[in-house]
Amino acid sequence: RGDEAAGHGYRWSNGFEMTRDEEREAIRRAVESIVATTGSRPLGWYSREMSVHTRDLVVEEGGFVYDSECYNDDLPYWTTVHGKPHLVVPYDLVVNDARFVLSQGYGSPRDFFDYARMTLDRLRNDGDGVSRMMSVGLHPRFSGHPGRADALARFVEYGQQCGDVWFARRIDIANTFREQFPAEKALEDAVRV
Repeated sequence: RGDEAAGHGYRWSNGFEMTRDEEREAIRRAVESIVATTGSRPLGWYSREMSVHTRDLVVEEGGFVYDSECYNDDLPYWTTVHGKPHLVVPYDLVVNDARFVLSQGYGSPRDFFDYARMTLDRLRNDGDGVSRMMSVGLHPRFSGHPGRADALARFVEYGQQCGDVWFARRIDIANTFREQFPAEKALEDAVRV
């Protein structure tokens, strides 16, 4: 369907609980498994529970366009790893359907819809003219239920009616950002500041 198969760890294991070598092997196995399953290599990585080594190991593995191992922004940005530019496409856990099953989470599908709509409205109306990125995390076991799926469908319809909202895969965001803000220029500008 054109979906993006990004790396999300191996066997629901946490990088922060592994040694550097164990995490390196888990990343390698995850890539190998995704290639065997989908026929293509993942270009993005989000491990869910990163360690202090994760980004280094992702760059060391190679072949990734970006990682989403940060929750700190609503814009992609460049960083340097092993002396090379590396793109970070942050992930926002806030509009995530896992909150249907977590305490202090969504009490109903309406809560999900309202929260997603209000987040989108605020990002669109920040007043500085800069496009923002909004992550919506979905899992079939949570949003696959009819009432919850309806809330998601209503949010998508709402976003489509806005006229200035782009629904994109993370790889599309990464590639667009790379075209608009090449690493060399962005990192050069950062050094001058």
